[in-house]
Amino acid sequence: MAETILTSPGNFQPTNSCLSACCFLLKCIHRGQVLPTQFESLLHQHHCNRIILRFGLRQWPIIVTDHRFAQGWDVFCEHNIVKRHDTLLLQHSRNLIFDVIHFCELQKQVLLPWTVPLPDLLHMNAIASRDDIHMAAGQQQVASSLRPNFCQDLSDSVCFYQIFNSATPNSLKIPRFIDHFINGIKTPMLLINTGHRSAQIGVKHKRLHQNWRDFVLQHQLQHNETLVFVLESENIFTVLIFDDTGVEKNFPWYHTFNVYSDA
Repeated sequence: MAETILTSPGNFQPTNSCLSACCFLLKCIHRGQVLPTQFESLLHQHHCNRIILRFGLRQWPIIVTDHRFAQGWDVFCEHNIVKRHDTLLLQHSRNLIFDVIHFCELQKQVLLPWTVPLPDLLHMNAIASRDDIHMAAGQQQVASSLRPNFCQDLSDSVCFYQIFNSATPNSLKIPRFIDHFINGIKTPMLLINTGHRSAQIGVKHKRLHQNWRDFVLQHQLQHNETLVFVLESENIFTVLIFDDTGVEKNFPWYHTFNVYSDA
């Protein structure tokens, strides 16, 4: 059967490919990750093959060799109980430091004793720009659905992800074990934010249903793209959309800001 191709309304604004992404989605294959080209380009720009994965209050150095995570990766996986089919969202903060959201195979966020909300990048960059050590630092303009001063709520629900299936474009199934937090009774309507745009999406029979088709068309969702729902409050989420290479898709209505580095 031919794959369904979804097209957008006539007033759709194309993706702004001039700006870099700062968020990446990686499948946790213990050997042989396929790293997105944009991710590896960051390393080339910094002339460095060492990154820092910062998971809440703790951080781990990782060496990238031959297009995969090498030295330090096994230790990171052991300490954070990362399994073969888990998924990591990496947000580039600055200087090849990536803040991590860890999703288990059940598609929901893994919380550990050192888990904290994502940091306020605007606050961090403001401090860096005032620091004499970083006066000569470079900056890269990036775009993301997540605003740089995003405030993540870890109290009432969990972040989760779902893979878009073009065979069912009119609704999106809520992953198993997430429907305890999101369902037609507790949260009959969700506010979904992508950049500067918001959409009211109705929940029915453990699926996102009302207005979902419009969301699909507006964001040109394609088969097997991944949507990550990052919690702001009980019924408000920011959604990041990742293409099949693991790079966040960017649209003209997304937030743009600078990520600083010493490169």
